[in-house]
Amino acid sequence: MIGLAVFALLLSYGQCGLLTQQLLTPTLPSGCYYHGSFYPLGWFRTNPCDSCMCYTRGYVSCAFGDCIFPALCADPVHEKDKCCPTCPNGYTCKAPDGHIVKAGETYHLNSYTSCQCDSHRMDMYNFSATCTEHDPSIP
Repeated sequence: MIGLAVFALLLSYGQCGLLTQQLLTPTLPSGCYYHGSFYPLGWFRTNPCDSCMCYTRGYVSCAFGDCIFPALCADPVHEKDKCCPTCPNGYTCKAPDGHIVKAGETYHLNSYTSCQCDSHRMDMYNFSATCTEHDPSIP
């Protein structure tokens, strides 16, 4: 009978010790906090331009993408699911009044000035339309 009581006492002590050990042993996080948001372990993206890794100790490492070339147009669009801006209207130029002119089109700024967008004259930083003035008295 005493042996059974000692066994029961040891069993309860062992369970208590196990419980104490579980409470005192810190657990590793199952993810990471990055810019105020929680991400699970492994790779994640906060936007289309970066790629981040969440490590087991809550450490985050990110690689940020960059567009090698600018969008070749006067009216680039930054779509939310793409890293780099795109040119949904193709190659475009901007007239002096701000009007967007597509490649190969002619835009009449006024009765004596016409503007064209020449796609052969590509300049990665200047998308100004080429405008010429015509004498209105000459037909």
